[in-house]
Amino acid sequence: MKHGKAWGTLLIIVLLTPLGIIAVGGAWGEWDLDGIKERVGFIPEGMRGSADRAGESPLKDYTVPGLEKGNWREGLGTIVAAFAGAGATALAAYALVRVARHDGIS
Repeated sequence: MKHGKAWGTLLIIVLLTPLGIIAVGGAWGEWDLDGIKERVGFIPEGMRGSADRAGESPLKDYTVPGLEKGNWREGLGTIVAAFAGAGATALAAYALVRVARHDGIS
């Protein structure tokens, strides 16, 4: 496989995501507007405006419908959400590369 080490590393990271459930203090950068205000002293105007327009996440709080209750289910839901996010990101990057190559950008 051309990028075997990269995919293996990504797999390990995805499988370790449930450790965030037991982490103290929560994940860095996952704050709501009140959390931002608490850390920096104010809510940037652009963030306030975009938060009002943002839609609801399909996997809110890294949970999958039906896998919300119980430690092992919550961990499995977090792994599923991580795979979904990593897959969407990889697909978007792949599409950008394909478009860039097609247009002669790279």
